[in-house]
Amino acid sequence: MVDVRLDVTTGWETISTHLPPGFRELADEHKQVQTQFGNAKIRTADDLLRLVLLHAGADLPLRQTVAVMAEAGGPAVSHVRLHKKLFRALPYLRALVQRMVNTTPAEPERWAGYEVVTVDASSVCGPGADNADARLHVQMRVTDLDFLNVRVEGLDVGESFKRFQWQPGQLAVGDRGYCNPPGIRHVVAEGADVLVRVNRGALPLTTPTGETLDLMPWLRGLKGHNASERDVIIRDPKGVQRDVHGRLVAMRLPVAQAEKARARLARERGSKVTVLDREAAAYVVLFTTVPKSRLDARRCLELYRLRWQIELLFKRWKSLCGFDRLPNYLDETITAWLYAKVLLALLMQRMGVSALSPPEQVEVRRRRHVESTALEARLDPLAGDHLGAPAA
Repeated sequence: MVDVRLDVTTGWETISTHLPPGFRELADEHKQVQTQFGNAKIRTADDLLRLVLLHAGADLPLRQTVAVMAEAGGPAVSHVRLHKKLFRALPYLRALVQRMVNTTPAEPERWAGYEVVTVDASSVCGPGADNADARLHVQMRVTDLDFLNVRVEGLDVGESFKRFQWQPGQLAVGDRGYCNPPGIRHVVAEGADVLVRVNRGALPLTTPTGETLDLMPWLRGLKGHNASERDVIIRDPKGVQRDVHGRLVAMRLPVAQAEKARARLARERGSKVTVLDREAAAYVVLFTTVPKSRLDARRCLELYRLRWQIELLFKRWKSLCGFDRLPNYLDETITAWLYAKVLLALLMQRMGVSALSPPEQVEVRRRRHVESTALEARLDPLAGDHLGAPAA
């Protein structure tokens, strides 16, 4: 059995140095350590976080968590008290995560000066559940694989660019789940640009002359396997929302890759796959508001492949951090538990960068990781993309 006892003198001191400055004052602002009775056992932010992070990080039951903490010299509380504390700590944990991800922007990726930012969401479920219980929404900068925003929401909150804030100079990269007019307009309205995988059923397009664009006839006319493009406009049929001018970027896949894409589509959607879906799976189609003078069609396709980084993030979080092992809690407590998990994942990243390796070695490994992942994605342009939506 793994010994999960804490070294209260050195272990927590190391961890606490990687928490946001003022995390103790933040606990007081959220009324986490204010006591109504003189016999309260949890009096500091350190005690609260040690209990919560031990419980979430080691995947221990509440009873075992409080027993281990008491044996290690920490506060002796009941499992019922810890459960209530976890429930009430949700606003505090959410605020800590936000402070952890609000870092100083790094130098833009060498993609025409853009700060490339990719987004994605992943559902998590509890033991024995038939359906998911919550959804993680992540906004990650590709340059240094750092997080700009991490949110835990209910299943009623879907994938959308509107879940995040955007700034001029950023390029928002998303898969088919983010391909819809409201989300794209949100990014453009905040001064950023968009590069998104096309969802045929959610993105009505017109030509510059105002005609409705039928996507498939244009795709069938593509020659070879080179990148092609054409100008398009996202128009509001009611004439209320502003027009969004952009480009379609497309490429016909080689036969072997097209067959892999169709096989993946069949696994994802089963009998719901139509003949048109199978035909569309042979193409990679993107929509972008980036001017051609900054990124041509070929570079847009290359850049989209870097979106796979965020897919790897969720795989790491679920395999290494246990995001897929939700406890049997109420919805509100599940959300707090997930924020504790996210906080731990962010702490692991910070400690791995600044405490375990010299910065220059970390930068070399980061570049090699990005380059190797991009190479793998280049072999399969569909790697990591969701296929729940109609293929295109």
